[in-house]
Amino acid sequence: MAAKQPPFPTIGKRQLARELRRRREVARLTLDQVATRLDWAKTKVHNYENGRWTRGNLTDLRALLDLYEVTDQRLRESLETLMREAKKKGWWVQYGDAFDGALPAFEDEASQISTYEPEFIPGLLQTREYTTAVLSRYPFIPAADVKQKIEARIQRQQILTRGSPLTSVFVIEEAAIQRLIGSPDVFKTQLEHLIGVAEDTDNTASIQIMPLRSGLHAGMGGSFVILDFADDYDLTIVCTEAASRNAYLESKEEVALHRTRFTYACGAALSQEQSIQLFKSLLKQHA
Repeated sequence: MAAKQPPFPTIGKRQLARELRRRREVARLTLDQVATRLDWAKTKVHNYENGRWTRGNLTDLRALLDLYEVTDQRLRESLETLMREAKKKGWWVQYGDAFDGALPAFEDEASQISTYEPEFIPGLLQTREYTTAVLSRYPFIPAADVKQKIEARIQRQQILTRGSPLTSVFVIEEAAIQRLIGSPDVFKTQLEHLIGVAEDTDNTASIQIMPLRSGLHAGMGGSFVILDFADDYDLTIVCTEAASRNAYLESKEEVALHRTRFTYACGAALSQEQSIQLFKSLLKQHA
């Protein structure tokens, strides 16, 4: 069995880590110098700058800011608030291991979510029936865990109707829709749900279907989610999804590559209006 991956830093930790690293560089200090002056282990300094801490405290943060000669009181208070917020547990914690990595935390903070999915209906758009059908077919998921994962996924979808602004764009390969035809009940409820989301004027979700006739296109290469954030402290993350685990990418090159893929996919896919018409046509054909 593969070793368990260390948890990916959540939003608040990533924001604080980036600012601490920047302040150290402005102060022209190395990690070794900071560790020596504060009588800390170098790994402790490194963990603060990579968001890998688990028991961060305000005393440590203040010591770092003093060493870096950060005197702006508003900035200091802002960073202290970041640390306090980063230590809070989100709604997803109650679902234990139902989620892989920090994806729900990132989604919860994102201002825009762009999803390309070639095989499945994206998790944020799945009906309970669809999620149940998919998870129950995975032999590596214990039957006892399926119910918890279903409830976690349904809860996760609430971000699409949350009060704070969120733009979500989904490009889904038509094959994911066609694959449902063999399950009439799941097919009908899922398509009706997609139509409902796409036609709902109260949300900002956009759904585009990549028709089979498009053939090979530049967006191909596996599913991924691009998460953009409005906060200046944070940068874009790309999540690539697989059955075993998710991977999180944040280098400028990787983000640019996936953004280009997504742009091409949006250009080649049907418009939202055309996609809705496709859904309705398929419902009539298989009524």
